This record gives sequence, structure tokens and C-alpha cells, in this order.
Amino acid sequence: MTVINVAKVQGDIYKQIEKFGRYQLFQYFLICIPLFMVSMAHVNYVFVAEEVDYRCKVPECESLDPSVKTPPWWPENVDEKCFRPVIDPEAFNLGNHTCSNSTFVELLEECDEWIYENHNSIFSELNLGCESWKATLVGSVHNAGMILSMLFTGWVTDKLGRKPTLIICSVGGCIGAIKIFITSYYTYLVVEFLESVVCSGLYTVAVVLLIEVGGESKRVLAGVIFSYAVYVGEVAFAFIAMGLKFWKLIVLVVYTPMILLVSYIILLKESTRWQMLRGKMTEAKDTLKVISKSNKLNISPEEIDALSDEEIRMKFNIETQKEKENFRDILNSKEIMTRIGVTSICFFTSSFLYYGLVVHSILLPGNKYTNFILSSLTSFPGDLLAFYTFNKFGRRITLQSGYAFSAIFLIAQTYAPDSITWLKVLLFLLGKLGVVVCFTGIYTYSLELFPTSVRGSLVGCGNTAARIGAMLAPLTPLLTTELTALPSILFSSTAVVSALLLTFTPETRTMPMFDTIAQIDSYKNKVTTHL
Repeated sequence: MTVINVAKVQGDIYKQIEKFGRYQLFQYFLICIPLFMVSMAHVNYVFVAEEVDYRCKVPECESLDPSVKTPPWWPENVDEKCFRPVIDPEAFNLGNHTCSNSTFVELLEECDEWIYENHNSIFSELNLGCESWKATLVGSVHNAGMILSMLFTGWVTDKLGRKPTLIICSVGGCIGAIKIFITSYYTYLVVEFLESVVCSGLYTVAVVLLIEVGGESKRVLAGVIFSYAVYVGEVAFAFIAMGLKFWKLIVLVVYTPMILLVSYIILLKESTRWQMLRGKMTEAKDTLKVISKSNKLNISPEEIDALSDEEIRMKFNIETQKEKENFRDILNSKEIMTRIGVTSICFFTSSFLYYGLVVHSILLPGNKYTNFILSSLTSFPGDLLAFYTFNKFGRRITLQSGYAFSAIFLIAQTYAPDSITWLKVLLFLLGKLGVVVCFTGIYTYSLELFPTSVRGSLVGCGNTAARIGAMLAPLTPLLTTELTALPSILFSSTAVVSALLLTFTPETRTMPMFDTIAQIDSYKNKVTTHL
């Protein structure tokens, strides 16, 4: 008969389960794979829906192999993209059915047929000539879908669980593969929107699951790994786009592998913290057994079964919720509302700047694929910098510094001489570096600011604000028609506002992870009373 020392087991579980081992490493790997895939889908429009060079087609005058370059017979001072010159039949006949500058009358018609440089994007495939705004709108519609996704994914994550939500979001991304069969622009927009609605919530559930699987000691690491998975996906997408070029092949390579993530029903495990908080103690014990076995801990299944529910909750510092906290509890907490307000604006700014710079990277001098890759690669040292500064100096001061430095470099890049290409690119990349620190940091910071009971929902609110920023970002190149520096001025202004607003939230580096709103309010009152 086995004699179980319950006191010893309680201490062992708390100390050993919290250690980062093979179980946590494997779960991190599993979470990063769909993040990698969805991040490629999230920036697909940069190349799939990019504008290509084009000009109006005049069938009577074109050669057998017409070029996008302006032909010698094209009348002077006539827009070759949106208007076509009207042929004078008499002059055309006299010229033996060949065109010259004297073949046309002084009238113009709106163009309805174009010659494109290539058919590598939907711009030419869906015949969007003279309607550049339609190509820009694809990215905005994708990000609008993300807004809707974030509105309910956080709630589903808290109610249904981290694991099922992640699987639904991951596998649902396969919808995007349908786009290769579409021949109508507006149908394409509908599918782009639906795909985004289904899979974009992955960003919310993945970062929550990462931090809960890794435990309190790995909070910053979880945020960095989350961001690295996203950045690796973006770099991989740039190489895929550069190698394949044709948009349908890109879509197939990006979207179809997501169907394999159905296997996560077996491979992925639920967050034990969520299971305990929701009273699913049988499932939580089963997960603890898997952790013990994977990490080769000196804890038997029988010893775990011997512990009562209350003993496990106590050792993991998880408070039993007598009543589920809801939207009213959030509204009644001044501290929570302040944190939501500040983090939402920071989420908006981080995403607005990050995806705005992704779009603007292909507008820099030089090869668009190279610039996109350089911009994406900048994210890697940015995350290392975030990891170091978050642990060394704290969360809040790092975020404030990141916003400030990105604002300075982006303004400097705009006013740098166009003739010094390397300087403009360097300043742009330094600005992107500051943005990356904030993009990574705000996820980690918000996860620490909000309690387990509503963490998914409130991070989802922040992600919703982020998607609004991402939705507006693809439209910023249109501002350059009014003033070249206008996008950078707008980016820098939002960064400065976010840096200032962060003074209203606490530093979380040494704070514990709270499980309920009541705990946060109690902690806030103690700090205020002490002051």
C-alpha cells in the first residue's frame, strides 16, 4: 500500500509544475505553428493585392504583344491610365490603319480596358485599372474582419476555453484558399473578410495560452515568442511571394496547410489555470499528470489524485470564483476601466504603426521584396531588445521609450534627403525597431494588467483596437497625395499620445498575476492607502 505525504506533494506540485520543461516547450511549439501560418495570411494583401503598372488599351493601335510602356503614338498630355484618345476614322484609314500622333481627335473617353505589367496580383486579374483604391481596400477589409473577430474571440476564449478557440481559429483560415476561384472583386472582398473574421482571433487566444502555459516566470518570454512566431511568418511570406510571384500560388501555399491543424484536437492541451478557475478540476488534474509525465517529475498520478480541489487551487494561488465576473464588474472597477482605456490606445498605436510601416516598406527606394524582408528582419533584434529592457528596466518605461524613439526616427526619415537612399532606409528601420518593442511589449504588459477571469475578453478589447489601427494602416499611402510627410506625422503623433497615457497605468514587473477583478481592486486600494 502506497503512503502519500500530502504536504510534500503539495509543495512538489507547486515547485515542479512551474518549472519550464519539455511539456511547456512542446506546447509553445504547437502554439507558434498556427501563429506562423496566420501571420502570413494577415499580410497576404501586401503582395497579393498590390497595384501593378498599367495603361489604357486602344485595341485599334496595339501591336500583337503590347507593352505597358507608353507607346510613341500616344498623344502628349493625355493620361495614359484612365483616359483613351478617340481615333479619327479618316486619319486612321489614310495612315493605312496604323496609329500616330495625328490619328486622334481632340476628345477623350474613359478607359474600360487596360494593359498590365503582369498578372501576379488581383489588381490585374480582377481588372482594377484606374481604381487603385480597390486594391488598398482589400487590406482594410481584412483588418475590419479582425475587428469583428476580436470582439467575440476573447469572450469565447474565456467561456469555451483556450484550446477549442485556438483550433477553430487555426483551421478556419482555410477559407482563404477559396480566393483562387473568385473572378468578382466584391466576392473577393467578402471572402477576405470572412477568412479574417474566423482566423484572426488566434492572436488573442495564442498569447493568452502562451503566458498561462509558461507560468509567471516566463511572462516576458511568452510575449517575445508570440511576436517571433509572427515575424518569422512575415519573413517566410516575403520569400514565398518573391519566389512564386503569381498570387494564386501564394494563396495556395499560405492557406491550404492550415487544414493539418485539426490534429491539435489530440496534440494541444488546455490551460490548467483556466481549468482550475472554471472549476474543471478533473480535467486540470489530468493535465497536471501529462505535465508530470512529460517533464519526468517525481510526482505520481496517484499523488495528484490525492490532492483536494482546494489544495491545488491554494498552491497555484487561484481563487475560487463564487460568481462569474461579468461586464458589469468590469464597468464598476475604475482601475480596470483605466487600464482598458490606456492599453486599447496603445494597442491601436502599435498596430497602426507596425502595419503602416509594413505597407510603406515596399514604397521605399530599391527592391520591394528586399525592403519588405529587411523591415521584417528588423523585428528580431527589436524583440530581443524588448526582452532585455522589459526585465531590466520595467514594462512601462520601455513602452514609453519605444514610442518616443519611433516617433523621432520616422519624422527624421521623412525629411531626410531623397538622394541619400541608405539614410532613409536606415532611419525607417530604426523607427520600425522602436515600433516592434512596443508591438511586443503591449501584449505582455496587457496580459499582466488583466486578471485570469476576464483576461481573454479584455485582451480581446485591446486587440480590437489594434485591428482598427491595422485597418487604417493600408490607407495611409493615400495621404502622400496631400503631403508627403503626412503619414509619418500621423504615426508619430499617435506614438507620443500613447507614451503620455502610459503614466496612468502601474508598473507590473514585480506585481503578481491576478485571477479576479476583486484582487486587482484590493491591491490598488492597499497601494493607494500605503501612499
